[in-house]
Amino acid sequence: MKLNIFKNHAVLFVLLLLPFTSVDAKRYSFKIDSQREVYVCRSAKPGYKMVEVIAYGRNVDKAIDKAKMDAVVVLTFFGASGKGEMESVPAILLDGRKEYDNNRKFFDKFFKKGQFMSYVEDVNSGYPTGSNNIKTSRGRRVRIILLVDWNGLAKYYKEAGLKTAVSELSEY
Repeated sequence: MKLNIFKNHAVLFVLLLLPFTSVDAKRYSFKIDSQREVYVCRSAKPGYKMVEVIAYGRNVDKAIDKAKMDAVVVLTFFGASGKGEMESVPAILLDGRKEYDNNRKFFDKFFKKGQFMSYVEDVNSGYPTGSNNIKTSRGRRVRIILLVDWNGLAKYYKEAGLKTAVSELSEY
């Protein structure tokens, strides 16, 4: 009898803890129309774009995650202007906004679930410092250099049935 009561309490305990445990992976906030500052800043290895991004977040980690998303969003839907002597690059998708509107679930999943993270990497060796990491009324403002897998994104979108702007991926 005592063993049966223990089992019931154990099951009840597990059921009470369930709402507090997270089985989902990290979630990201994504809105297509958010303001973003992304510039092509340097030459990169073929098939990649090196961009400078300015982003805001509650803390440095959130700001860096936002910067990574911003880089992928801008290169995917809008294209990025060049900084200094660097040329601007077009958006990967032929008509970015229309593709987003027609494939909203695809992109919401891609960005909100963090699938974009496999196409972007931090060039910096650590946290941004000095004027590249400033406390503001909006939280932390970071300026960071990122490397985006331009060809990898274009290939992924093409395989998903989306219309890419570049016929020959290695052209840009």
